[in-house]
Amino acid sequence: MLQDSKIRAFLAVTDKGSFSAAARKLGVSQPAVSLQISALEQMLGFSLFERGPVLRLTPSGETFRDYARRIQQAYDLANEAFGL
Repeated sequence: MLQDSKIRAFLAVTDKGSFSAAARKLGVSQPAVSLQISALEQMLGFSLFERGPVLRLTPSGETFRDYARRIQQAYDLANEAFGL
């Protein structure tokens, strides 16, 4: 199966609204999700989330979300096309 675990974690966090809920959705630990998000932020060179009492996307995170969705859709289409 083609996938990018960092993109998958990012989209799960944006969908569920927390790192813990995203971890449950993905069947991994919360620290694993945090590491994936931190690695993605380091790779991109900017923060994706404002961490506080309420987790929110930064303006850059909102923009990146659109690209991440398209990337995930491409993976999904390729997996379907090739039976992966």
